[in-house]
Amino acid sequence: MQPSSLSHAAPPRLPVLSWRYFLDRRESVLPSVLDSGEVLPTTSGRAAIAIALRLAGCKAGDRVLVPTYHCPTMVAPIVALGATPVFYPIDAAGEAMPERLADGRLEGCRAIIAPHYFGIPRRMSRLRSLCDAKRIVLIEDCAHAFFGIVEGRPIGAWGDYAIASLTKFFPVSEGGCLIGHTPQLTNMQLGARPAATELRVVADALELGAAYGRLAGLNGLLAAAFKAKRALRGNPADPEPVSPPTETDAVQRAVDRARRDFSENALPFRRVAHAVWALVNAGGRGRIVARRQQNYRWLTKRLSGLAKAHPLVPDCTSASAPYVFPLWVNDPDPIYQEVRRSGVPIFRWDDRWPDTPELPNDTGGKWARHVFQIGCHQDLDERELEWIALTLERLIDGKHKA
Repeated sequence: MQPSSLSHAAPPRLPVLSWRYFLDRRESVLPSVLDSGEVLPTTSGRAAIAIALRLAGCKAGDRVLVPTYHCPTMVAPIVALGATPVFYPIDAAGEAMPERLADGRLEGCRAIIAPHYFGIPRRMSRLRSLCDAKRIVLIEDCAHAFFGIVEGRPIGAWGDYAIASLTKFFPVSEGGCLIGHTPQLTNMQLGARPAATELRVVADALELGAAYGRLAGLNGLLAAAFKAKRALRGNPADPEPVSPPTETDAVQRAVDRARRDFSENALPFRRVAHAVWALVNAGGRGRIVARRQQNYRWLTKRLSGLAKAHPLVPDCTSASAPYVFPLWVNDPDPIYQEVRRSGVPIFRWDDRWPDTPELPNDTGGKWARHVFQIGCHQDLDERELEWIALTLERLIDGKHKA
């Protein structure tokens, strides 16, 4: 048996606009990163890292600690600034090991970036103590974790700065946040955006919502309107799938973007579109938290029966609203590209920064190869989740074949 078909090409990789987003006004049972300090909306999480490094006084010749498990956009702003990324190992829980950082890595270190992988909160107190003792700036990377509690504090409250991504949790096409506790942040002035940006942001949200059938009563009308728009621009058909980038391509693009980030008039140093912030504040956050926890637990139950893979973190805990569901795959390389082509909303951080070292007792290198990050966001419905599970069972274990 083949996986059941969907009315659209594949499940959405990220949240999409829907009527439920506006109508379900439940309050979140968890605090958000916005509750952790002063908030500076940015054009992306990557932009927030760039600004945080600037505010931390990072300059050419400085060293910035980053984990061995990362995406290039975490590292590229460091390199673009002329600083040096220094890689540290992570343990089996995805946490920094302070005792492993006393081997020379801290010499000349300006800052350390510490992520909450997959949206599952990681302990920060030991790292906070180390940073205080060594006078190192802690940048708490909450790109995967907009909601949550960490050792009794709201997510993002442990760092001198925290960064977050709006596109991973809300139905918007751009946006991030920088959170901090300094006058520098509250007094920072970002450049203006053209009025056309506001229209584009709203149009992007409507187009995706209609494409995935989430705006009942308007889906057909909007789909026809956007199809006509593409035709007028000489692109009457739906966009062709883009081949997955090579590791070199992905890293070079990240470096190029980051170099633009550090130009005074570049996009990351401009204000986020007002329409983005309006959309973020228009929806109920309780649904986001509840659906992500529910979808994560559904995937845990369903995919625990795989013979050639298993859930990396079976329990997302009630203190988190996960970004993705991490699945450990025993032999990932022969099937990863096929899973991507299938339309399963999947990510893998295998395009690590060049010369990322293989360190003793480090989990980072293994996760980069073996961990598939499967979408579990609030806008995946029951049929899409079932399709994802059936497709993974077919491609990983060879089940459901005709």
